[in-house]
Amino acid sequence: MSALRFSSLIILFPILFAACGRSELIRIRMLAPVNEDKKDYAIFTDTKSSSTPVIINKQNGGSLYFLFKSIGLGYTTITTKMEKTDKNLKEETTLVTNFTDVAFGIGENYSFMWGAGVLSGGKMETSLDYGSNSFYPKNNYLGGHSIFFVLGHHGFGFETLLGYRTNFIKAEFEESDLPSTVGKTGKDFTYESNKISLTTSQVQLGIGFTF
Repeated sequence: MSALRFSSLIILFPILFAACGRSELIRIRMLAPVNEDKKDYAIFTDTKSSSTPVIINKQNGGSLYFLFKSIGLGYTTITTKMEKTDKNLKEETTLVTNFTDVAFGIGENYSFMWGAGVLSGGKMETSLDYGSNSFYPKNNYLGGHSIFFVLGHHGFGFETLLGYRTNFIKAEFEESDLPSTVGKTGKDFTYESNKISLTTSQVQLGIGFTF
């Protein structure tokens, strides 16, 4: 973390604590992703193509949190469908990630919640179409963690919520499932490593109930 970002956090958190104060409410919060950062998550590269590929990312899922005053637990499931279509190669991946979250909150009418999650389940399925051939690399490892924050506005027992979540995913696939025409020095299409690091981020909207 850069010195500027660290200094900003040091300044920001005392301001939030002073402005919001400790929460005395019990809250149930539900959020859903409404926008996924558009990135090229593709694993494989067509070595013969000079065209610009088409990249599509779609997401769905949601988060559920229960906060007792200023601390709580949550569960998040996010499915991200990633597609990259090049001249000859089409790669599609479905990434399902389930996180167990710990959350902290401050504030009453205006609130701030932040926390972290650990990957507690999920799967990653990838398919490749190259010409008339199809391949399905097998995923044999999936792990990771996430961080998030949520801003809330409270009124008459309900809350409106705006959040942002970043997920750090590590995965690995079996190289033995790939055809002989593929390799790190590949002929038709190639890849850097069978160990993959992905960073996905979502903007979230939601509602909450207070007691």
